[in-house]
Amino acid sequence: MTNSKQLVVHTEYSKGWGGQEIRIIEELRELRRLGVDVALIAPEDSKIYQHAKDERLTVYPFAFRSKLDIFSWIRLYHLFRSISPTIVNTHSSEDSWLGGAVARFVGVPLIIRTRHVSTPIGSTFSYRVFPHLILTTSQAIRRDLMEKGIDGQNITSVPTGIDLQRFKFNKENRSRIRAELGIADGEILIGNVCVLRSWKGIDFLVETAAIMPKGFRFIVIGDGPQMKQLQEKANGLGLDGKKIIFTGHQKQVERYFSALDVFFFTSYASEGVPQSLLQAITNGLPIVACKTPSVEETLRGVVSTEFVTYGETMEAALILQEIANHSAACEDSIRNDNSQILVKYGLSEMTHTLMDLYRRYGVDLHMQKEQ
Repeated sequence: MTNSKQLVVHTEYSKGWGGQEIRIIEELRELRRLGVDVALIAPEDSKIYQHAKDERLTVYPFAFRSKLDIFSWIRLYHLFRSISPTIVNTHSSEDSWLGGAVARFVGVPLIIRTRHVSTPIGSTFSYRVFPHLILTTSQAIRRDLMEKGIDGQNITSVPTGIDLQRFKFNKENRSRIRAELGIADGEILIGNVCVLRSWKGIDFLVETAAIMPKGFRFIVIGDGPQMKQLQEKANGLGLDGKKIIFTGHQKQVERYFSALDVFFFTSYASEGVPQSLLQAITNGLPIVACKTPSVEETLRGVVSTEFVTYGETMEAALILQEIANHSAACEDSIRNDNSQILVKYGLSEMTHTLMDLYRRYGVDLHMQKEQ
């Protein structure tokens, strides 16, 4: 492309906040850092809209109503004509129908649909007709789409990039957070970081905590629709705020990774490449995880990793004890052994991959800063 004005626009219908929305903000932030003009289109009452405002990103409020709502089509048509995007990247179902179709109608040079999760899709129409390129966050999701009959030549897996420096182990953070939480020397702190939704499997973590011996403490970092139900479940199993801690949402979540001894990843469905797993690997934590295709893909080659069957609390309890005892003396070794695996999951690698894909599909963004 030779246009002097180039604009990368992401659309998002979801009003929640999780890995999908975090990735969108990360992509926009990284492109802006490199001097690319970027913008987000999202509902004004969504969390991603507020996060974008906080980041001082350009954000346009838009209520993605039903794809049968003609007024939504008209409003989006006028918005696209006004801002003239070079790239439109859609994410959820409603914004992908509206955004993808209207972007085609106004002649946006490159239309992308990003698929973040492995949940079943009801229709392949919006994947086959609107985007020039489909991105997935894992190879497992790419395979799922191909099994639905979507042409694999236009599907590329681009794992979510994370800030490898931000999530490095920090001894000062470890001491501070453990002191704040009242974790004694010699106690093992097992934790998970996620949005508290049903398929994140925190019920399994709570049930496992209930049968763990003295000296093992648990922490759940995050908030979400299941918070109250999980706290009630913990209370019902006799777990007080000392045995299991619910912190709620934490902005500086990296500090909590450094305080952990084991990361217990309990999601049993829907994951792409989970960011919290990558963050735990970066920190050098031993990992116990429930086995799903995308999680297996993410953890392939990662040392000090064990898989458990979701719901098997006795199996999980034994594995958690074993991995905690084995890994306590070799955290530095774990970090070093996994360093090469992490290279492909850095923000820089993700950005380079995206730029290469844009060029392959005819859009060469003008960088104002060096990559």
